[in-house]
Amino acid sequence: MSETTLKFLEVLATAFDEGRLMDLARHYAFPMPAYTKDDLLVFGSADTLVEGLSIYRDIATEAGIIRVKPRIVAEGLRINNYSNLWVEWDHLDAAGVCKRTSQVRYVLRFEPHCAMPLIELVEYMVPAFPEIAAHLPLVYTG
Repeated sequence: MSETTLKFLEVLATAFDEGRLMDLARHYAFPMPAYTKDDLLVFGSADTLVEGLSIYRDIATEAGIIRVKPRIVAEGLRINNYSNLWVEWDHLDAAGVCKRTSQVRYVLRFEPHCAMPLIELVEYMVPAFPEIAAHLPLVYTG
């Protein structure tokens, strides 16, 4: 696991926890596909991603989640400035108890002279809140 990758995930987690969703969206490339089992969500812009993240954050907050914490499961080798990253996101309550966990694969693009990568694709292997997909207007069932 690289320190750079862990720092990147912590930046994402802090932005999500603090509700700075547009700051979070700046770390994505668009259009950005997100897969959840048989569903494909395509976010065409930062604004549509923020809309989806806002719904996610609202549902998590209603479930008592106040913080997300990443755990890197595996990190692929960089090939042609791309890499895969497998992460488990623990969703913690006020007491620090993990209530739910997401298992996510990311495709990352590393640009020269950029401190952090861009997320080009997200695949939820195990979503913490599978009910979120029903609330998003961008769902295409495959």
